[in-house]
Amino acid sequence: MANYNPPQPFWKRAVAGVLDLILAFSGLGWIIARATGGQTSAGSVSASEAAFSASGFGFYLEGWRALLLFALIVAYFVLLGRTGGTIFQRLFGFRRA
Repeated sequence: MANYNPPQPFWKRAVAGVLDLILAFSGLGWIIARATGGQTSAGSVSASEAAFSASGFGFYLEGWRALLLFALIVAYFVLLGRTGGTIFQRLFGFRRA
């Protein structure tokens, strides 16, 4: 676990983590879907695979594309965590000790 200076409350770290996860899932998923033809219209996705849909913006990934998405999400947290923090950690003003 990272140490922050000054220490950050749990709720703030949790909110930043959830927002980063949503950003990584929707952003990277859309990029993969756009590149591989996995885009959908809103409301036509099932909940059993990696899918996201909101007001005309949607994607549906299965198989190797879903695995690629999950690998890129892990890479997002690992790489940005080592280089000063993820996007929302930086926006919330977290400073590493």
